[in-house]
Amino acid sequence: MIEFRQFKEEDSVSVCLIMKEYPIQFPTFVIDRYSLRWAHFVTNEGESKSNFYVATKFNKVIGHSGFIYNIEKNMYEIVGVVVSKDYSRQGIGRELLEIICSCIKKLGSQKVILYTLGHPENQGTIDFYKSIGFELVDFEEDFFVQGYSRVTFFRNL
Repeated sequence: MIEFRQFKEEDSVSVCLIMKEYPIQFPTFVIDRYSLRWAHFVTNEGESKSNFYVATKFNKVIGHSGFIYNIEKNMYEIVGVVVSKDYSRQGIGRELLEIICSCIKKLGSQKVILYTLGHPENQGTIDFYKSIGFELVDFEEDFFVQGYSRVTFFRNL
């Protein structure tokens, strides 16, 4: 049975290993951002404008998603959506996103932003977000580094 719970500091190694299964979606420069995000969340629990969740099966972390507050956009941003390849296409990512969107809605937000990498090998991810109600609103060529564009989605909550 799949269980969903709030992220704990000891989950970081497992989540990074899952992210490394997807080098196109999670190149090193993206993964490196998470240690600071998680540390801020863990040390400021209850005061942070972020939250992270994991999916587990038999106490093993198999998925992750979270949100942070994007000051530039003045809205919450969904980050780090990933499910282990062994458990992909089982609705776990969709469920994690629903949990995150529900949390953000409870905070009073009516819209959320999500960024993903624009890369030909990442088209399945882009299609997935569209299929669950995210609207593609921008594609910024070579945003991060050459060959890694930024795709921006919004979703009404």
